[in-house]
Amino acid sequence: MSMLRMLIKFPLDVVKLVVGGIQYAVSGRNFGFAYQGMISLFCITKGYSSDFLSYLISLVKTPYELPDANGVLGNFSSEDIRGINNELNNKGYYVFARRLPDELCDALLEYAQNATCRITVNPDGTRAKPERLAKYNRENPEGLLYFPDVEGALNNKAVQGLLADKSMIAVAQAYLNCQPVMEYPSYWWSTAASKEASLEAAQYYHFDMDRIKWLKFFVYLTDVGEENGPHTFIAGSHRSGAIPSKLLSKGYARLTDEVVEECYSPEEVIRFVAPRGTVIAEDTRGLHKGTHVQNGDRLMLQFQFSNSHFGGVFPPAHIKSIQYPSLGKMIKEYPKLYAMFQQQ
Repeated sequence: MSMLRMLIKFPLDVVKLVVGGIQYAVSGRNFGFAYQGMISLFCITKGYSSDFLSYLISLVKTPYELPDANGVLGNFSSEDIRGINNELNNKGYYVFARRLPDELCDALLEYAQNATCRITVNPDGTRAKPERLAKYNRENPEGLLYFPDVEGALNNKAVQGLLADKSMIAVAQAYLNCQPVMEYPSYWWSTAASKEASLEAAQYYHFDMDRIKWLKFFVYLTDVGEENGPHTFIAGSHRSGAIPSKLLSKGYARLTDEVVEECYSPEEVIRFVAPRGTVIAEDTRGLHKGTHVQNGDRLMLQFQFSNSHFGGVFPPAHIKSIQYPSLGKMIKEYPKLYAMFQQQ
């Protein structure tokens, strides 16, 4: 869609967003038309519409008074949090010096190896229709992307320990500048089943737009070298105005390396080659992709914090059993933080 056509649609997109926002405030439900209006306005305004909405949310949902910011990422002082937040605002990403301990990585990996997964992309890179269910066989992958069961992950002790982690919560809250809400944790295996990059496997550049504003934490649970599909991000592209109109005019689309990288310097293309246990915080409003896995595989675990659940529609998943006692305490103290998947 051309930028001119998008501008013509601008008033209608504003109406969609306002009407959908009112319906969400009343019912707590998301509607597709409002979500599409939010995405369209983001592209037209180069992100400034989302900034404005985030500002309004920050006025209403003032940050929690967290007693500390200690956890797996570090024992952070208020000065540490400010430094991390400054880097996130400037670059759009932050790589934490402290990695997850081996025993925690082992426990998280064990779940992903034994869980029933959704195979969403075929070995030839096409969308799997219908999706198939199977455990992941690392020696003989049947697909390009495997997603371990979300509800099973929510009820896993090791995952629950990270859901209760105050160091992640504190970093997310500072970046969002308001009370955060947590989204579902998500695992995925990326395999070397395909000989080339796949559009369906998010191996082309794109920006995310599920919510108004968010921060993701990517956890490498396998060593990621150059051949294992390192996550790649365009530094600074998360900022409003930083994605050129010629890219945004394509809408919510996947973009080739050539089209994207001609708009940025080589120094802005960041490839995260790192050992397992590495944690990367990232605002995926910026352009990013998972590179093609040429050898072996890559297991990622993602945690996302948003300033509101307004946006895309996701299927329900619930915490059915508290396996990690600190999580039960956190849910009682901060119920809105965990509202998306509170214990049933």
